[in-house]
Amino acid sequence: MFFSFSVFSATAAELIVPEEFIVQRLNSEDYSRSIFSSDTKLNIPEGQNILVLKYSSIFDHDMEDHHITVASKPFIISFSVGKEVKLSFSYPEQFNQEDAKRFAKSPVVKLINPNGNAVAVMIQSLASYNDAAMKQSLLRRDEMAQQTLVQDEDGLMSKTSPGNLVMLKYWWQRASTKEKKEFLTFIQAQQ
Repeated sequence: MFFSFSVFSATAAELIVPEEFIVQRLNSEDYSRSIFSSDTKLNIPEGQNILVLKYSSIFDHDMEDHHITVASKPFIISFSVGKEVKLSFSYPEQFNQEDAKRFAKSPVVKLINPNGNAVAVMIQSLASYNDAAMKQSLLRRDEMAQQTLVQDEDGLMSKTSPGNLVMLKYWWQRASTKEKKEFLTFIQAQQ
C-alpha cells in the first residue's frame, strides 16, 4: 500500500529574482543559491517580509581581456504580500559599467503583483537597517534598566528585580526544614 503525504506550505507568492541579484536572506533564514540555476526562485510567505539582496553584475573590460564586477553593498527590501500567485521583479536595465556603478550605489527595485500593480516596498541599506535595529534594542534595554533602578535613602541608585519576591518564595518552597529554621534565625538577627 502506498501513502502520499503532502505538506501544507504557507507560501503566498512566488518571486523569481534575476541572476544579477544575490539573495542573502529571506526573513530570518539565510539563503544560498543553487549553482545550477541563474535566477533564484523564492517562496514568499504571506505577511511582512524582509529580503536581503546584493546586486552584482559582470562587465567585459574594454581594453583588456578580463572582466570587471560591479557590486552593491547588501540592501534590504521590506514588503508585505497577500495571496498573490506570482510576483515579478523589476529594476532598471544596466547597459554599461557606468550605469551599473550608479545603480549599485543606490539600488531601486520594484515588485509587481499579478494585476500589474507595484507592491509597496521599502529599500534601505543593510547597515542602516542593522543600526536601526540595534538602536531599538538599546532603547528597550535602557527602558528596562530604568524600570529596575531604585533610589535609596542615601540617593544612590540600586538595581532591583521585580522577581525577587517570586524567587524568595521559590527557594523557600525548595528549602529543607533545617534550612528554613536557619533562614528565619538569619532574618531575626538582621532586624
